[in-house]
Amino acid sequence: MKQRRIRNWFQGHYGKVTLTHGKFFISCILFIGLHSALLQAEELSGKKPDLTLSNFFSEGWKFGQWKEPEQEPDQSPRFRLLKIPATVFEREVRMNYSFTNNSDGGKLDEHEWEFEFEMPISRRLLIEVEPTIVSISPKNDNNHNGFGDASFITRVMLLETRNTTLLSLLDVKIPTGNEDLGLGSGMTTISPGIGMWRDIGGHFALQSFLGLDIPAGGKSDEDPDTTVNYGAALTKTVTPKDTPFFGNLTFFVEFNGSSDMGSNSDTTVVSILPGARWNLGRDFWLMPGVEFPITGRDEFENRIWFSVLKDF
Repeated sequence: MKQRRIRNWFQGHYGKVTLTHGKFFISCILFIGLHSALLQAEELSGKKPDLTLSNFFSEGWKFGQWKEPEQEPDQSPRFRLLKIPATVFEREVRMNYSFTNNSDGGKLDEHEWEFEFEMPISRRLLIEVEPTIVSISPKNDNNHNGFGDASFITRVMLLETRNTTLLSLLDVKIPTGNEDLGLGSGMTTISPGIGMWRDIGGHFALQSFLGLDIPAGGKSDEDPDTTVNYGAALTKTVTPKDTPFFGNLTFFVEFNGSSDMGSNSDTTVVSILPGARWNLGRDFWLMPGVEFPITGRDEFENRIWFSVLKDF
């Protein structure tokens, strides 16, 4: 009898313990599932939405919110090239050097150093400052050196998704260069435009641009009323970004053109500019290229480009 009572007590106690442990394990599973759901919801809520025209006024204007979009393994990097105006946002300082051989119908050679500072204020707005230093070497005169014209640029991001960016641009060029010495244009120019970047797969990307140069002051009768600027570029990236000394090695070819309108002798110049860009490490980049005219060959014989830049 005593053994039977002990056995009944043990069975009842074991059943209670088993039931208690079962409830405990079920509670743990429910807690883990709920915690995972909360983490996923927090991650989704923290993910920044795409910028589109439909949320233009409600999304992307918060100060200091810009962060360079992460490059996934199957994507092309987002960066600007040598001559075509920028179609993406970057936070960087840059020095562009160009040497123009036999410019202005063979009358002179020209060196230009352009210093750029680009700073996204938010995901929607970027400001840029571009002072220049110019050195010209006329064939039958002394060399002239000094400051060239300076540009103040704003860019507004209209659309930014995983594979596409679309932005507007407004460039105001101030005549800070000496016109008499050929270092500046002598007039203020306002240049609105629109640019697009598109990842087309296979680490290929397209860039395109369309804009206008509109004189706002200092225009002479020889200057065109408007100059239409246009460009397109194809890029191909062949190495990952973490490749030592040659990160994101990208080969590209630019096609750039300008057509004068409303002058006594309207001129159209179209050029081709092949080049390459790569990351040396620590976000230091190099970018050389050589430009050749396709039409308007009297404007220059060729132009050598070289750019050094640092992302931060």
